[in-house]
Amino acid sequence: MSTHQRWFGIVNELEGLAIHGPALFAVSNHTSANQFEPDLLGHVVLAATMTATEAPPPTLHSVASANHFTRTPNQRRFHNQQAHNASRRAQRAKSKTSHRQHATRNDTSAPATQNMNSILYPRDHLQEALKLRAPTWLKQPDLVKALGDILDLLFFASLSTEEGESIRVQVAIPTGHTIEDIFDTSEFRDPGEPPQHAWLPIPIIPQPLNIDTLIKLSMATSFGRTSLVITPDESAGLQITGIARRNPKTNGGDALRISASAPGALSLVFGDTEIMRYERGQLANPAPNIFYTDGLVRQAIRSSLKNLLADVKDQILMPGYIGDRVFDRLVRGMSATGRGGLILVHPQTALDHDTEPPKYGLSDPNILASKIHSYFGTSKTWLNTVFREEDEESSEERARAHNERVLAESIVDEITDDVSRLTAMDGALLLGPDLQIFGAGFKVSKSYTFPLYEVFDVTGQSVAPEAYSLDTHGTRHRAAAAFVTATGGLAFIASQDGPLKCLLNDGNRILFWKIRFPDA
Repeated sequence: MSTHQRWFGIVNELEGLAIHGPALFAVSNHTSANQFEPDLLGHVVLAATMTATEAPPPTLHSVASANHFTRTPNQRRFHNQQAHNASRRAQRAKSKTSHRQHATRNDTSAPATQNMNSILYPRDHLQEALKLRAPTWLKQPDLVKALGDILDLLFFASLSTEEGESIRVQVAIPTGHTIEDIFDTSEFRDPGEPPQHAWLPIPIIPQPLNIDTLIKLSMATSFGRTSLVITPDESAGLQITGIARRNPKTNGGDALRISASAPGALSLVFGDTEIMRYERGQLANPAPNIFYTDGLVRQAIRSSLKNLLADVKDQILMPGYIGDRVFDRLVRGMSATGRGGLILVHPQTALDHDTEPPKYGLSDPNILASKIHSYFGTSKTWLNTVFREEDEESSEERARAHNERVLAESIVDEITDDVSRLTAMDGALLLGPDLQIFGAGFKVSKSYTFPLYEVFDVTGQSVAPEAYSLDTHGTRHRAAAAFVTATGGLAFIASQDGPLKCLLNDGNRILFWKIRFPDA
């Protein structure tokens, strides 16, 4: 039996077990040196057909020395030094891990995840992450091996720079389908409306999957919006075959998404689920989805939109999730400016007399709210056509109502994105109830703050025992804490000295959540 026959046999067996069809990688051992990284992707190719006794795993040196022969002498010396340092760090980390394992073998009180705290490379943490959050089909040894190699490849690509800028890499790997044939699998689809295509690809002539190609082609992507597409070829193995924009109204469907948002920081996502996040040589705990999971933050957002959502009687048939979506986009947009920012949500419709208004006010503070009202109106019209008896006239009316609804929704998204850009200016973007926009450039005059406590779940049940110190943070964090203390409102922070955060007043203390978006 040939290599390909053995691999496709494995894939076909897995497809019989999986709901989403896990035909992840079709790889070949007939790969030329100029198509793949030396050693690293050779092992990706052979992983599907060779056991651990047939081929040793790729070494850290072989990973770091990828594309060695196509680099200049200075580049080769630089990467050799990187590989040498990486190998020494890995050896020390593994030595410490081995020592800890030996010391705790007879200690039944040792935590099960103790080894996760070791500083290791992504592939070394992948197994543990898959056990916790991955679909069953993705835990197959051959797929785990190939995926681990790709994670390490992106890890080293993220350590590179281009024209002085860090490289941010994002790839999409279709599972069971071509990227064009993947549809939304989110549970938030409208009833009666077919699922949307999850990806809008621009095909390119296939390129070899290696570090240099990842770096060069990533410059043509917009991180968080477009990804490089990795697909298999029976004769050439894994290749980069396009640049695809994820439809923001979908969850990405049945495609694995790997993102390197910062040097050495990776996330692995499938659909709505973040399977793995790797930062600073360790697995990072997945941040709670505060926008779309019912909890304290979502309740606070819904409470601030009480009048705006008053007409939404049935949240299944009407877009009652619009508030969650708007705040999600506002925070994403603030982060995307790259300048840091602050969004404050005041619980009152008018500011106190002693509070100085924002420097840059809007002549129409209700511009975003009015667009949402228009969206609700088109949604009602569309729903009225959905349940009518089907005939030619009703079909045309339904299509027209649907198009108007889609247009109104896109306008809400575009206005939201434009408003989020106001956070790039000095000061805060100040909002009021029902998405009233007071303006940008707001300065917080208060200074007193309640103690801060980090929260690890959406319900607020898992709270750090010790107060969080603001000593290492600047004025933006202090302003957010002072505002939340004084007004009882909400605050969202983006800064260069840490992850995105959400602050919420909880009586005599402030609770805060770290915000991580699955594909960022």
